[in-house]
Amino acid sequence: MKSRSWLVVLGLGTAAVVVAAVLLAVVRLASATSRLPERGRFAESPSGCPRPVEVVLDGTGVPHVNATRESALWFAQGYIHARDRFFQMELARRAASGRLAELFGAAVLAQDRAARTWRLDTVARRQSVQLPPDAHDALVAYSRGVNAALERYGRRIAPEIWLLESSPEPWRLEDTLSIAVLMQISMSRAMGRELERAVVLTRFGEERAVDLWGWSPHEAREWIPAGEPATAPPRAEEPIVPARHLGGSNAWAAGPARTSTGRPLLANDPHLGPRMPGPWYAMGLRCPGLHAAGLTVPGLPGVVIGHNERVAWGLTLAMIDDEDLFVVTLDKTGGKELVDGAWQPLRTVAESIEVRWQEEPELLKIRLSERGPLVRDTRREALALAWTGFDGPSPVQAILRMDRMTSVRDLAASWEGVISPAVAAVAADVDGHVLRQYLGAAPRRGRGAGRLPAPGAESRWAWRGFEPLAESLRELDPPSGIVVAANQDPFAEGELPAGLAVPGEYDPPWRARRIRETLASGFDWTVPSFAKLQGDVRSDLAVAMIKSLRGELDEHPGLAVSQLAGWDGQMRADGVPPHVFDQLLLDMEAAIGGDEAAEHGLTLSPFTADDVLRLLVGGMDESWWDDVRTPRRENRKEILAGVLAGLEAGRIRRTWGEVHQVQFEHPFGRIPVLGSMLGRAWGRGPFAAGGDSATVNATAWSREAPFGVVTLPSARLIMDVGNWDASLVMTAPGQSGRPWSRHYADQIRAWEALTAAPLPFSEAAVSEAAVARLILRPEAGAGDGGPELRSRAGAEPHPSP
Repeated sequence: MKSRSWLVVLGLGTAAVVVAAVLLAVVRLASATSRLPERGRFAESPSGCPRPVEVVLDGTGVPHVNATRESALWFAQGYIHARDRFFQMELARRAASGRLAELFGAAVLAQDRAARTWRLDTVARRQSVQLPPDAHDALVAYSRGVNAALERYGRRIAPEIWLLESSPEPWRLEDTLSIAVLMQISMSRAMGRELERAVVLTRFGEERAVDLWGWSPHEAREWIPAGEPATAPPRAEEPIVPARHLGGSNAWAAGPARTSTGRPLLANDPHLGPRMPGPWYAMGLRCPGLHAAGLTVPGLPGVVIGHNERVAWGLTLAMIDDEDLFVVTLDKTGGKELVDGAWQPLRTVAESIEVRWQEEPELLKIRLSERGPLVRDTRREALALAWTGFDGPSPVQAILRMDRMTSVRDLAASWEGVISPAVAAVAADVDGHVLRQYLGAAPRRGRGAGRLPAPGAESRWAWRGFEPLAESLRELDPPSGIVVAANQDPFAEGELPAGLAVPGEYDPPWRARRIRETLASGFDWTVPSFAKLQGDVRSDLAVAMIKSLRGELDEHPGLAVSQLAGWDGQMRADGVPPHVFDQLLLDMEAAIGGDEAAEHGLTLSPFTADDVLRLLVGGMDESWWDDVRTPRRENRKEILAGVLAGLEAGRIRRTWGEVHQVQFEHPFGRIPVLGSMLGRAWGRGPFAAGGDSATVNATAWSREAPFGVVTLPSARLIMDVGNWDASLVMTAPGQSGRPWSRHYADQIRAWEALTAAPLPFSEAAVSEAAVARLILRPEAGAGDGGPELRSRAGAEPHPSP
């Protein structure tokens, strides 16, 4: 009987495997025709193609587009983005418009509610009417290219679309704008930080909170509003982006005197979460009057980070505080808010959210205060969100302007009028200039600095317009020959005048200092040495922390302590000391602040690694060492003795790379049963990673789930200014969004090994790197293919899957 049961189980398992294999084969065949060619020469006539276009694909799957007209260039970029990354584009526009539940059901309702509460679609529509004519025409042409691919392939445009039985709607220019808006709000952390501080203030009291934050008495008086602040931590269903590590970037440039060639060099590595496919898509774009190459974003026209024939540029988040929460005072009915002593009605918008596998739609009531949409709307508490992204034109038009710059001085003009996002750009040009330029705008606050939720009932705390950053915040050709942007506070670091300081949620300065100090040590920098610096995993935070703990480490000998004693702070994946160190950090944070957190109903310690270091060097009140859960008063020596004893008891033997790992997750991984099976099949990982959030090779982990990687260098780009063919690019995990493409995950090893591929730019270099060519030409009778392209446009069949 038992053997018969096992036979049944084996039979069912075999059947499931066979069904899955057949399904995958069907999906692969159904979507094969839309895949970009990877070898050979091919010609197509997509609907609406305005002019002939030649697309050369190199050995890493990077398309280099050569068009005879600008309209044809943007058409081709949209067509190629859709062919290689449409499922990613579809998810992005649905996420921005709050329509993910139409595909994935109730599991994603919280995301849809958030997007609709933020009114991202409304922002995109407003931006669409502000577009200047050239940007409008570019977005229209790009949309036509996307729609040509959708018309040609339908559901076969991507295997995920076919599996979901989705019929893609035509692409609109508003979809492009909404994706840019979604990217902006998802990368800001200010609203979550404000609410986090408000909860600490409420639970811990002003004296303890101010000491924890390191504010001066003057700052506390100016920044803490009267009245009761918000009291509840963020809830998962609320449209409040949490205060977690959301990514940043490194960008730096060395001037001619610092390089071996006498030409500037520029490097950029944006830090975002690991995903399949990655956020970036490398491309070269060329037509009369425009020639650029670098990183693009599927769904957006133009090169976002890269270079043209004269200028190279990189972007990082400026970390300007671009969001404020306002505590809204409601009347007894909940329908009116108090503003300057008078009651005025809230505006209400009703939204209907279609949910897959659910008969009735979900209804959402969005209430709009004078300060912004209510992101917390309960009887006890109402919070409104003010955000710079609600105002001003789209940054997409700034991207298109940057692609045409002729000098680093054109950066400010490229972003003129754009309010959000605030970025710190690094640029270098063929004339030898290097520049760090802050772009976008900061809110002008009536009172405070946006550190805590402000009283919505008092207009004196409200925003009073915006302060453009480009007018005063820049570094052009500094005497050091070095410019660095790594999300640091440039005012606290003495890089910009303190009198110009702008409130921000800046990262600790460890990465910026390490980059600047390393660059300052040499005058012979090259592309390979820049690449080595991008992979640097020395943690100066660890070095400073161990120095501050030297006395305690000497008093508590043991295996764990001995591993730290002679350690050089290198967070290598194959080393055990980095694991010991970050576990020590986690334990110290919990031992110092975990008791207060538990006493006040919080789950995590309010202490960060930098707070711990500040306490160790005497920058905070010594009473933090006391465990408030015990009747006696503990001191530093007792608490650290307990921490080190626990560290020894943990018997850490695994290397850092065994616990600090990267998982590139496919979106299907979160769908039950079949979706999760495909998610595992189409995901990649785990992979061991070195570094952490304090190293140049920044691989941050979350306190909520140690020590898995939550952000990483999602791309690496190094540009040899003026010798553009020597530039290097890496886009993890790969170029293609198609699971069966050879370029789907072929750059993961390059990401691990800190290598990159050449990014050809000149016509000769592109031609030499070519492994496939695709000619796009107007339909018969719709235009002239041109003699220069007719000879190449053969009738070879599309490649087989």
